[in-house]
Amino acid sequence: MPDLSLPERLLLLGADFTRHHDVLVRINSAHPAHATVAAADQIPVAQALARGALDAREAVRAAPGLYPSADVERALARMTQLATLAVIGADHLLDAVDLLSTAVFPTPGQKAATGPTSTQTAEAANHIRLAEQLTGLGAEDCLAAAGLLARELRRQHPGVFRPPPALSPAQRAALEAVAAGRVTLDRQEDKVLAERGTGRIAITTIRSLESRGLVGREPCALWLHDERPHLTAEGCQALAVALATLGRPRSAPPAATPPAARPAVTRSAIR
Repeated sequence: MPDLSLPERLLLLGADFTRHHDVLVRINSAHPAHATVAAADQIPVAQALARGALDAREAVRAAPGLYPSADVERALARMTQLATLAVIGADHLLDAVDLLSTAVFPTPGQKAATGPTSTQTAEAANHIRLAEQLTGLGAEDCLAAAGLLARELRRQHPGVFRPPPALSPAQRAALEAVAAGRVTLDRQEDKVLAERGTGRIAITTIRSLESRGLVGREPCALWLHDERPHLTAEGCQALAVALATLGRPRSAPPAATPPAARPAVTRSAIR
């Protein structure tokens, strides 16, 4: 029968969505020449996120002993949405690269690039912004789907779950916020920067999670944010058990569906 690897896998995928989103936010403030290269580099990343969401969906469908239920179907729907949004986001990045590369890099016969027009720059920035918005709630949705699966696994097979880890309410809230991509760190002032509505998270709480091997720090791509904490493999395991045992996460918004999303027929393909 399936074990907690399914929720843990989704939590790890959520961290990849956060990393991708951070880079897209930064790209929009870069010089067009740098933005072109950076946006091109993120196209395969977005496609890999789509594949990861679809692979996770298929793993849930194929999991022996996990019977269909309303919560399982909700988790599957979130993964399908995430994959679709990542593919559409990759197409927006392709459009941005097309707009900027023709202006930034000279074509055969040109002596030098003329530079993008203000209209081209604005259109490319809008495409990158749309890609950012389409995947912006990826980590939140992975957290929500992980919670759905963890609780359903416990409901269907309660005897296989070990006791939840000894986490204080503050530690569990911090783990959820980190998993959702809502926390960064200011190294200079040694403080936690949490998104509005997340609640206060003390730096001592992050340090306590680090000392237990549940959280690790990485450099953050966002301007004015030095580091971003991510769950370690042990942190994903601890949070998955906590989600299964202690109830629903406090924040589980629906999958992102920005109004500017384009039709599902796109140039990118999930291979």
